[in-house]
Amino acid sequence: MTVRAGSDIVVDRPLDPARPVTVLLWDADGVLQHPRHEWAPRLEAWGGPGFAEALFAAELPALRGEESFRDSLSALLLEWPEVTASVDDLLGLWELVDPDGEAVQLVREVAASGVSCVLATNQQDHRKEFLRGRFGYDDLFDRSFYSCDLGTMKPEREYFERVLEALGVAPEDRSGVGFVDDNRANVATALELGIRAVHHDPATGTSGLRRVLGWS
Repeated sequence: MTVRAGSDIVVDRPLDPARPVTVLLWDADGVLQHPRHEWAPRLEAWGGPGFAEALFAAELPALRGEESFRDSLSALLLEWPEVTASVDDLLGLWELVDPDGEAVQLVREVAASGVSCVLATNQQDHRKEFLRGRFGYDDLFDRSFYSCDLGTMKPEREYFERVLEALGVAPEDRSGVGFVDDNRANVATALELGIRAVHHDPATGTSGLRRVLGWS
């Protein structure tokens, strides 16, 4: 049963020992890995006011797989000729991320218990290949779903529906699927679809992640 308490969403914990899910979807950024805090000063130095917003807007088509992120950035720099960064400089920002070793170990623990662990993340093509090569997510998870491959992104309903379809989960079985994300909008959409989704605050660390999942 799902209820709302103030601004918080309270839901059955996916890994409650009395009623565990069979599949658990994991977000990446804010859950399994954490971006470094070097973005803002670099973007300010390279492009000045407004450039950060333009950069993130330019990423959206690539997140949906509509074009390569390199092409998106090349087009952006044509619109911002005063920017001192190169395309490779900008791509490098998406590599400023560190894995959370304790969270990764938690994935392994959960998987060892028999729960199928699946990566469900918004990423463009450059970041996808970086994460696969650097962090070995293909070996860690049973399946990996990147928004750039699905043609849709969280928090859109289509993202979750395509993941569920690919996993062969029937509508009546969605309560057997869990999801954890640091973005409340993503969690809200998953809940609307019958997924047992929970919000994780990165500031609470792995102990907080264990708590919201119901894993002791």
